[in-house]
Amino acid sequence: MKIYLDLLPEGKKEEIKKKKIFLKIVYQELLFSVPLIAFILILVTINLALEIRAQGIDESLNLRSSHKEYKELETYESKFSEINAKTSDIFKMQKEHLNWLKMFYKLSDKTPDDVHLSDLATTNYRISLVGKARAREDLLKFQDNLKSEDCFSNVNVPLSSLVSKEDVEFQINFEVKENCLKNSSI
Repeated sequence: MKIYLDLLPEGKKEEIKKKKIFLKIVYQELLFSVPLIAFILILVTINLALEIRAQGIDESLNLRSSHKEYKELETYESKFSEINAKTSDIFKMQKEHLNWLKMFYKLSDKTPDDVHLSDLATTNYRISLVGKARAREDLLKFQDNLKSEDCFSNVNVPLSSLVSKEDVEFQINFEVKENCLKNSSI
């Protein structure tokens, strides 16, 4: 058996008792605060995770909308490419197109007033003209005019067309130079 002697004054005993109660309260508060702090940390972590997730969803939506815009842009680009290809084909065809209008203007300029053309036939770059001239001199003048033109070559009037002196029915054959037909300027 042990005997305890209480030699402390009453004030000190009271103070020690209060100190013990205070330490118990602090201990219990700490025990209560630890789960509360853990709960708060869990909530903060969940909040951060949700914010990151929301930010990812926003970026995904922005990416989808930009993807739609990109698809639309690709559609326009493909249409532009198609139109450019068609335009290029048209320009190639125009470049290779034979400009007979220019030849008709030159032929009209070289035809005297008393010469009338009734028929025109073409085979490749070869032209045959059929017509009527008032006089043989008009036909010869027409032949000389055609020979003097740089775009016409191998001008040939059959001798049978030169037999009559007046009201001469004729046929003239000549060739048109390819570069004159392909040149687009009139």
